[in-house]
Amino acid sequence: MMSKVKTQSDRWQRWLSFSAFTLAGVALEGSAPPAVAAQPPAPKARRWRTVQ
Repeated sequence: MMSKVKTQSDRWQRWLSFSAFTLAGVALEGSAPPAVAAQPPAPKARRWRTVQ
């Protein structure tokens, strides 16, 4: 009976560490800016003609 409790405890320990690692990875990935969505540079502004 003691060995069964230990293996159950080991399973929970593994599952908790795995889920914590997975959640940390998702949080890190969500906080990083997307590298794929590069926007083209904005066109240069033209000067207005002066009104005389």
